[in-house]
Amino acid sequence: MIIEIKGVEFENKGSHLMLLAIIRQIRLWWPSAEFALTHSAKASPEQRITAAKFRKLNLRKNYIDISRLSYFFPSVLRRFLKSLGLVTESDVDMIIDASGFSYSDQWQPKLRIYHLKNELTRFYLYSKPYIFLPQAFGPFTDKISQRRITNSFKYAALICARERESLAHIQDLTGPLECLHEYNDFTNLTEGVIPGALDRGKMWACIVPNNNMIKSQNVNKTWIKRYESILAEAVSYYREKGLIPFFLNHEGKKDAELIDRVNSYFDDPVPVVDGLHPLLVKGLIGASEAVFSSRYHGCVSALSQGIACIGTSWSHKYELLYRQYDATDLLLGPTTSEQKLRLAIDASLEKDSSIGRSIEVNAIGLKNRSGVMWSHFKIVAERYATFRGEREL
Repeated sequence: MIIEIKGVEFENKGSHLMLLAIIRQIRLWWPSAEFALTHSAKASPEQRITAAKFRKLNLRKNYIDISRLSYFFPSVLRRFLKSLGLVTESDVDMIIDASGFSYSDQWQPKLRIYHLKNELTRFYLYSKPYIFLPQAFGPFTDKISQRRITNSFKYAALICARERESLAHIQDLTGPLECLHEYNDFTNLTEGVIPGALDRGKMWACIVPNNNMIKSQNVNKTWIKRYESILAEAVSYYREKGLIPFFLNHEGKKDAELIDRVNSYFDDPVPVVDGLHPLLVKGLIGASEAVFSSRYHGCVSALSQGIACIGTSWSHKYELLYRQYDATDLLLGPTTSEQKLRLAIDASLEKDSSIGRSIEVNAIGLKNRSGVMWSHFKIVAERYATFRGEREL
């Protein structure tokens, strides 16, 4: 069987972590499964081959999509392409969509949703499962995209909305769907690895910036002027509290540029950690005394390990995440004063606090919920003949 994992990349550590979590789980059930990824500017061939045997050919350009023709390719051609490490949609037995936050007005998704509608329809026609793993959806205000979602999401085998607002954005268009469910982010089950070079005797404060905070995608424009200064204020106060702050680059070039600008505020620049494997990223976050994160999976990696992580938000997914952990007091707004920031940092560092206990309790419950999601995934997949009968490990 060949499974395409869609919407993942290697530059963004959260996306790479989702990819690793998916492969690990699928290997437990179907050890002989092979994986395919589409070409991405954020994934070199060397990176792709570490996770997927095949590259899926992209038979579309703008609104032209000839993917349906691949189902009529002669078998000799398909075998030849496979020998080159290439597959078409017709070779794929399942699509696992782990896009994270791709289907939303904030990312101008009209073309993306057009192709999604076509894939969902074809997979339903050929009795192959298309499964959306937990991710954020919406809002959707474009009338054409709304119609495409209404007419095609019913063809998915399983849709996992990451929180109730995303669920509502879909239900408002489709009405109740048997395939639509709410499940939280699933990377909370993936264990991190603490970097061997980390000095565990020091009190580290991990700061994870996000350039999306100051881009047009941020629905709250006030952050554009406030964000860099609040990062600098956090650095200063962590130092005042006796911690050693460092910047953790969770994405790539744009976040590195942001880090450089914030570091220009200081005569003594903050150390920068970059280029780590995502499991080491999660391990480093878990080993830190304090975490301040503007990256969604940076927040998840901290909260799921019981760390009272301070967060900032550029979309609804952060507000809903912090509600899941009963930690909304740690999510900062753009009008947060330096004094309120200091109080939030104090609260995050307080040992055995009520908010800390709440985070730990909710972390356990959300991990259990992720286990339920994977069980549901397997039940749905086994409705299709390709995914029944292989011996489990």
